[in-house]
Formats: sequence, C-alpha cells, structure tokens
Amino acid sequence: MTSNSSSKTSEELLREIRKLEIRLDDFLKEVFVRELRKYVEKLKDVSNRIEKLAGKPNRLAMLRVEVAQAFYETLKSESKAQHEKSHLLESYGALILALEREFQKLCS
Repeated sequence: MTSNSSSKTSEELLREIRKLEIRLDDFLKEVFVRELRKYVEKLKDVSNRIEKLAGKPNRLAMLRVEVAQAFYETLKSESKAQHEKSHLLESYGALILALEREFQKLCS
C-alpha cells in the first residue's frame, strides 16, 4: 500500500465528514420549526378573532386567506427541511462508504 493511496482515502473520509457537518448545520438552520410555531400562533389568533367576525363575510374571508397563507408558508418550510434531510441521508451513505474504503486500505 502506498502512502499516496492511503492519503487519498483519508482525504476522502475527511471531505465526507466535512460535508456531513455542513449539511447538519444547514438542516439545523432550517426555519421549519419557527414557521410551524408561527402557524400555531396564527391559529390561536384566529380562534380569538373568529367569533367577533360573525356576520362579516368579507372579514371572515380575509381571515381564511391569512390562515391559508400561513399554512402554505409552513408547508413550504417543511419541504425545504425535507430537502436538507435528504442531503443528510446522502452524506450518511457517503461517509459509511468512505469509512469502508479506509478500513479496506488499512487491512490490505
């Protein structure tokens, strides 16, 4: 085994570890939880306002649009979080493969 091939494998392993670390940071920065909390707060607000708007169809319609918009933002946020999660899963696999290659080089 040459030191060059061992070094290459070690570099691959370190690169995959760094990618996982970056992707984890991206995933943790995702705004889904904040958007979900905002949606819950919007629903609380709506529950407080809805009875006051009885008999005011235009105001009720505007309130419904507000709720739909908040729900849309929450779903959009979840979609982004799921996308980041898929990158994490990809990194897990790449890291395991890099580890296996490193072990294989060390055992040969």
